[in-house]
Amino acid sequence: AVREELTDRYGKLPEPVENLLLVAGLRMLARACGVGEVVLQGNNIRFAPAELRESQELRLKRLYPGTVIKPAAHQLLVPRPKTAKVGGKPLVGRELLGWTGEFLATILGS
Repeated sequence: AVREELTDRYGKLPEPVENLLLVAGLRMLARACGVGEVVLQGNNIRFAPAELRESQELRLKRLYPGTVIKPAAHQLLVPRPKTAKVGGKPLVGRELLGWTGEFLATILGS
C-alpha cells in the first residue's frame, strides 16, 4: 500500500527507498513469526528469539543443514546462504533480504 502510494505520487522509486521498504517488510514478517532479532553474525545469520515446534525443527534440519539450534538461548544460527553450494559467494543486499524472508516464511511462519 505504501509502495503504491509513493509510486503514484513520485513515480519510480529510487533503489534506497525500495531497499528501505524491503527491510520494513522483512521486519514485519519477522515480528509476525515471533522473531525480534535477525543479525548477520560472521558466517551465520542469527534469529532470536526462536521457538520451534518439532515439525519446524525437522524441516529446518532438512532444508538448512549446518544450522545450530540453541534452545536455552532461544536462538537459531543458520549458515549464511551463498550464490552456489560450491565456491559461491555469500549473498548480500536484496538477495540476502529475499532469502531471509523466505527462511522466515518457510521455517517460522505459521
